[in-house]
Amino acid sequence: MLARSLQRLILIIPLIVFCQNDRLRLKQADLLENKSINGQATQFLSGNVIFTKGEMTIWCDRAQYHEKTGQGLLVGHVVMEKETQNLNADSVHYDSSNDIFTCYNSVHIWDEDYDLTADTVIYYSELDSGIANGNSQMVQEGQTITAHHLRYAKQDEEDAVSYTAEKDVTIVESDRTATCGLAIYDVRNDRTWLKIKPKLEEEGRILEGSEIQMFYENDVLDYVYIPAKAHAVNSASGFREVEINENDSTVVKRTEVAFDDDMTGSVLKGYFAEGSLDSVRLEGMATTLYHIFEDSVYQGNNLASGDTVIMLFKGVDSAAVGLENIHISGGSQGVYTPDTTNKDMETPITYTSDEILYDMNTETTDLTGEANIKYTDVDLTSGFINVDWNNNLLKAFPTAPMDTTAEIKKPTIIERGRDPMIGDTLVYNLKSRKGRIKQGRSKADDGYYTGNEIRNRDQKIYYIQNSSYTTCDLETPHFHFESTNMKIINQDKVIARPIVLYISRIPIIGLPFGIFPHKSGGRHSGWIMPGYGENSLRGQYINNLGYFWAPGEHWGTKFTMSFGDRQGFVFNLDNQYRLRYKFNGSLRLQSRQLLSATDNITEIKSERSSSYQVRWSHSQKLRHNQSLNVNANYSTSGEFSRKYTSDPQQRMSQQQTISNATYAKRWPSIQASMSMNLSSTTNLMANDKIDTNSVFYTKPSRAGLQTNITTATLPSMNFTLGQRNFFPSKGEDPKWFNNISWRYNTSLTNKERYYYESEEMIIDDTTSYFQWNDDQQQFRDNVMRHSMSFNSPTKILRYITFNPSISLKSDWVNRTFSGRLDSTSNSIISTEVPGFATRTTGNFSANLNTQIYGLFPFNVGKLIAVRHVLSPSIGYSYKPDFSQPVFGNDLGYFESILDTSGNELYHDRFSGTLAGGTSRNESQSINFSVNNNFQAKIKEGSEDKIINLFSWRTGTSYNFVADQFRLNNLSSSIRSKIGPSNIDLRMTHDFYEYDTELGQRINVIRKNSNGVPHPRLTRMNLSTGFQLSGQQFKSKSSPADTINSNALADSITEVSPLVKRGDGAKGKLWSTRFSIGYSLTQSNPEFSKETFWLNTNSTINITKNWRVSYNARFDLMENELISHSFSIYRDLHCWELALNWTPSGYANGFYLRINVKSPTLRDLKVEQRGGFNRNVPY
Repeated sequence: MLARSLQRLILIIPLIVFCQNDRLRLKQADLLENKSINGQATQFLSGNVIFTKGEMTIWCDRAQYHEKTGQGLLVGHVVMEKETQNLNADSVHYDSSNDIFTCYNSVHIWDEDYDLTADTVIYYSELDSGIANGNSQMVQEGQTITAHHLRYAKQDEEDAVSYTAEKDVTIVESDRTATCGLAIYDVRNDRTWLKIKPKLEEEGRILEGSEIQMFYENDVLDYVYIPAKAHAVNSASGFREVEINENDSTVVKRTEVAFDDDMTGSVLKGYFAEGSLDSVRLEGMATTLYHIFEDSVYQGNNLASGDTVIMLFKGVDSAAVGLENIHISGGSQGVYTPDTTNKDMETPITYTSDEILYDMNTETTDLTGEANIKYTDVDLTSGFINVDWNNNLLKAFPTAPMDTTAEIKKPTIIERGRDPMIGDTLVYNLKSRKGRIKQGRSKADDGYYTGNEIRNRDQKIYYIQNSSYTTCDLETPHFHFESTNMKIINQDKVIARPIVLYISRIPIIGLPFGIFPHKSGGRHSGWIMPGYGENSLRGQYINNLGYFWAPGEHWGTKFTMSFGDRQGFVFNLDNQYRLRYKFNGSLRLQSRQLLSATDNITEIKSERSSSYQVRWSHSQKLRHNQSLNVNANYSTSGEFSRKYTSDPQQRMSQQQTISNATYAKRWPSIQASMSMNLSSTTNLMANDKIDTNSVFYTKPSRAGLQTNITTATLPSMNFTLGQRNFFPSKGEDPKWFNNISWRYNTSLTNKERYYYESEEMIIDDTTSYFQWNDDQQQFRDNVMRHSMSFNSPTKILRYITFNPSISLKSDWVNRTFSGRLDSTSNSIISTEVPGFATRTTGNFSANLNTQIYGLFPFNVGKLIAVRHVLSPSIGYSYKPDFSQPVFGNDLGYFESILDTSGNELYHDRFSGTLAGGTSRNESQSINFSVNNNFQAKIKEGSEDKIINLFSWRTGTSYNFVADQFRLNNLSSSIRSKIGPSNIDLRMTHDFYEYDTELGQRINVIRKNSNGVPHPRLTRMNLSTGFQLSGQQFKSKSSPADTINSNALADSITEVSPLVKRGDGAKGKLWSTRFSIGYSLTQSNPEFSKETFWLNTNSTINITKNWRVSYNARFDLMENELISHSFSIYRDLHCWELALNWTPSGYANGFYLRINVKSPTLRDLKVEQRGGFNRNVPY
C-alpha cells in the first residue's frame, strides 16, 4: 500500500530532472513503471506522455524509453513539434542520441516549405531530412510528388527540399503531371531528372524519352531536355462532318473525334513560358504527325519528317491550347492525307523540300528550296511553294519572297500522260484542280508551246494567251504559229484562233483558226485529212475525210467519208480493239449511198441505191493452249467494189462474203490437237446471175445446173494425234522396230447449201428452153473421215536411209448413188441411195537416200578446200485402181454398166458425196533426184568458215502402168549466192517428141543422132541481181536524217505503184542496184515466148542534205526503155523537200512536195502534181 501510494504521488508531483538540453526529458505521463528488460532499466509510460528535447516537444499515448541508450518507442497519436517542423505518426522509434525518428503508419511530416506523408518514414530531425517508404507523398512549391520510396534533404537557406523518388513516381504541378520510375530533384540548381520510362503530361501534351531533364527558374518550369528517344504527343479534338440522306434530303451530322499529334526524334528540347509549353525542338530523324481542323471540323492529317523539327505552341493567353506552327529543316518531307469525308481532296499529297514551315493559325505551308509536291497525277517542282490549306490554293515561285541569295528554280508541273510545263509563277487550286502559269512553256509530242499565261478550265482543257507553237527545236525556230488565244484539249487536239504562220519571223498566212493533234505517244485522236481529185468515173471527189477517236490504249475508232459528185457517198466506221496477250479484233461498218441512173449529185435523194457491209474479225488466246478466231462478213451487194475498185483481186473478193469461226485446242504433252470450225460463204452475184435484166446474167444450157447462194459448214471438226512410235525405245541402242511410227487424224464435216437450179421449160413437143428457178433449193450432207499413216525410217549399211510408208483413208457417208443407163442419151443416171457406207483407200511409198562427200584441197589465198556433197534419192510409190479388185477383192466402190454399144462404163457410188470421187488411176512410179551442193572452206583468222558456192538439183519420175508418157519431165535448178550477187536458174525438159502438125506431144522418146535420149527445153527462168556502192560518209548522220531516210521513197510510192520502197544509199556516197530477169517458154518449139528485162535503182548523196535517185526499167529484147523516174530529196532541218518526175510511160508526170517533218504537222505542206499524178486519188 505504501509503494502504491508512493507511485501515485510521483505521477501527481512534477518530476524535475536536471540534465543538459540535448537529452530527451520526460515532461509528463499519467503512469510510469520501471522495469528491467535484458538487464537494462526501461521506463513504461502511458497516458498523456510528453517528452521534450531542447525546442522539440513530443506527444504520444504510450512510450517505452531506455534512458541510458536514448532509444524510445512511442505509440499512439505521436506528435512532434520543433519550431516549424511537425511530425505525426501512429508509432515512432526515436533515437534520441542521433535525433532519428523511425515513423510507422499514417506518417505526416511538414514544415513551412514541404509536406510529407507515407506509410513509414525515417526522419532526421536535426537535418530536416528523411527516407519515406510506401505511399509516399510530398508537397512543395506547388508540386505533389508521390512514389513508393522517397529520400529528401533540407538544405540551409533553401525553401524546398532535394529529393530522390523511386518506383511509380508521379509529380503533379498545376496542370502538369510527370511519371517515371526514378525522379531526382536538386534544389540548389532547381533541376529535376526523370528516369526509367519518364513521361511528362500537360494540357493534353505528352513528352517521353530515355530520360527527361526539367529546369526551373524561380520555381517555374523553364526548359525540358530529352537526350535520346524523344517522343511528344499533343491531343487534338474536334468534329467530323458526314453527309447522309434522310427523307430525300441531305443532312450534315457531326460526331466528336479526338486524335493524338505525334512527334519523335533523337533529342528533344522543350521551352516553357510562364510555366506553359512554348516550343519544342526535335533533332535527329525527327518525325511529326499532326491533325488539321478547319473551324473545329477535321480535314486530315499531316505526317512530316526531317533532320530538325521545331514546334511553337500557343501561349497561356490563347483561348485554345495547341500548335501554332511547325518548322522542319534538313531533308524535309511529308504526306498530307485528307479525311475520307473531305470532298475537297480525295487523295494524299506528298511533298519534299529543304525547309518546311506550317502555320497553324493561317493554315498555310511554305516549302523552301528544291520544293516538290505530288498530288494525284500532278508533280510540281519549284524553288518555293506556298500551300493555303484553308482555300486549297497552291502557289509556286522560283525563290522565296525577299530571298535574293537562293538558287532560282522555276515552277515545273508534270501531269501524268503529259509533258512538263514550265513558267515563272504558278497558282493551282487543289480542290478545283484549276491553275494558272505566267510565262509558261510546254512540250507535247514533238511540238513546243509558249504563252504569256497558261490556265486550265479542268484537267483536260487548257487556255493559252498570246501563244506560239512550233515543232522546230531551235531557240529561234525556222517557223512557228502565233495565236492570241489557244485552247489545248489534252490527249486530243489544240485549237488556236486566229492563227498566223511565221517562217523566219516573217508572217506568211493567217487563218481564222487552226487545229493540231495533242497526244504524247501512242495513237492520236484527231481529224483525218482527205485526198481530193477528179476523174471521169467519179467526177470531182474527196477521199477519207474523217476523224479518228482513240478513247484508250485498247480501243480506237475511225470514221471516214468519201464523196464523188458523179458517184455519191461512202461512209466507213472502223473500230479496232486489242488487249495484249489476250485478244484483238476489229469491227468495220460501211454504208454506200450511190447515184443510180444519173450522175447528177443533186438527184441523190430520189435516184439512189443503198448497200451496206459489216465485217467483224476477232482473235483470242484462251488458257490451256486454246484459241478462238472469228471472221464474220455481211454485205448486201458487191456492186460498189466491182465498179470502183481498180484492184482485180479485190473485185473478185467482193463477189462473195466468207464468214468463219474456229476454236482450237492443243495437248502438247501428247502431241495432239483438236479444232472446230463454223463457216459460211455467200455468193453476192447469185441474184445477178439469174436476173435476165442484169449484165451478169448467165443463161443455163441445160436443166440441173446450179448457182450457189450460200454454202455453210455447220460444223467441221478435226482431231489429230501427232506422230508417235509403236514401240518406244528405252535403251541407247534402238532396234529397227523401234523406228516404226504412226499418225492418226479424224474429221467430221457437215455442210448445208442453198442454191438456184435451172429447169427445162417446154413450149410444145418440139420446142423448149432452159431458165433459172428463182425458188431457193436446200441441200445437206456430211462425211466423217479417218486417216492413218505408218512409216519406219531405218539405216541400211550405216549410210543409206530407207523409209517405207503406208497411208490409209476411210470415208464414212450417210448416202451413196446408184447408176442406171439412160438408153435415150446412152449415159448413166444417178439415183441417191440413203444409208451408211464406207470407203477405204490408201497408197504405199518407199524412199532410199544417202549423201556422198568429195573434197578437193586448195591453197589459194584464204581458200583451203572445196567440198562437193552429192545427195541421190530414189523412191517408189504405188496407188491401186479402186475400180478393179485389190488383192483379189472387189471393194464395190464402182458399178459396172454396159452402154448400148456393149462398152463397159463405170459408175462411182461415192461421186457426188462429200467424200468425193474415187480414184481409178493406178500409179506405180519410181522417182529419181540428185542434189549437188558445192561449198568452199576458207580461213577467217583462227577459225574456218563454210561458204555455199552453188547448188544444182535435178529429178524426174517414171510411171510403169501409165498408158503413155510414162517418163515425167526433167526439172532442174541451179542457185548461187556469192558476195552481193545471186543467181537463180530453173529449167524444165521434155523427154518426148512434139508433133508440130498435130500441135501436141507424141508418145515417142526424143533422141539424138546416136540414139541417146535428148530431152527438149520447154521452160527456163533466169534471175540475178547485185549492188554497187561508194564510200561511206565519215560523219554521223543527224537524227533527222535517220528518221526521214525513207521520206523520198514514201513520196514515190504515193504517186507511182510501180516503185517500191527501199533503203536507198543510207550512209553511203552512192549506190546502184541492178536486177536482171530472163524467161523462155516453148512448149511448142515453133512458138516460143521470151522476156528479158533490166531494173536499175541508183542513188547519190550529193551532200549530207541532198539526195538524188534514178529508177529505170529496160526491155533488153526490144532494146527499149519501158519506164524511168527521177527523184530529188532535200533535208531542210524541220522541213523537207521531195520531187519525183516520171518523164514517160504509163505513170508519166511529176509530184513536188515541201512539208514539215513532224508527223503532228504532216498536213502542213505545199504540193504540186502534173500528168498521171494529177488523177491519183489519196
